[in-house]
Amino acid sequence: MFKFNPAKLPPPLIALIVIIVFFVFSLPLKSGIFSLFLLPLEISSSFIADTKAVLTYKFILEENIKLKKEISGSRSDSLRVTELQLENQRLKKFLSLKDSYQFKTIAARVIARDPNNWSAGIIISKGSKQGVMPGNLVINDEGLLGRIVEVSDNSSKIMLANDPDSAVGAFIQRTREEGLVLGTLLGGLAMRYLEKDSDIIPGDIVLVSGINQDLPSGVLIGSIEAVKDDDQGLGKYCVVKTAVNLKRIREVLVIVGK
Repeated sequence: MFKFNPAKLPPPLIALIVIIVFFVFSLPLKSGIFSLFLLPLEISSSFIADTKAVLTYKFILEENIKLKKEISGSRSDSLRVTELQLENQRLKKFLSLKDSYQFKTIAARVIARDPNNWSAGIIISKGSKQGVMPGNLVINDEGLLGRIVEVSDNSSKIMLANDPDSAVGAFIQRTREEGLVLGTLLGGLAMRYLEKDSDIIPGDIVLVSGINQDLPSGVLIGSIEAVKDDDQGLGKYCVVKTAVNLKRIREVLVIVGK
């Protein structure tokens, strides 16, 4: 019977067998060693990826903030340019208006509203040092605004035409009828002391009469909106629509003399 005797095998064959056996039994060991090194590699790869994502987000966020600032700056510049253009247009109108009057005028800016009477009083940037006096009429390129009632060195208060204490002599352009334009408690204008047989109709133009020679005649006040009988039925009065938007005044002209 044949018996296997390893001693009789040639040395090369023995070496080959040893290598094969070593390779077969070392595979699980290699897998464990590989896994041991693979875990920290995966952790480091994940850390690198997360760090890259955070840095990318931070870069994008900074770029976004920078772009928003640039856009905001561009909008601000555009708004400033538009405001300067509008102001230039208003000043051109004022220069033309100033030249059209024979009376001496002083240009001023609105700097505040009267906190005690916001709807009917404004503060302007010129005062007694510039020649402004109580009683001076105030106009802009649209028409009558009101009258100066208080003056300090470098500012003045205007009582607007719609103030209940305001009154100015006026006449109807078409019929030449005269009356008094007064402010109302509701912030409007009314022309009173008109004859019962008055021929005034809605749409008629109302102008400053200039009865007092210190005041210029012909300044636009507004137009007739409605004609009504007075409370006693002895005459008429008219609701007047002011020519000026009294809530949007920016620049004014103060009429200070001839």
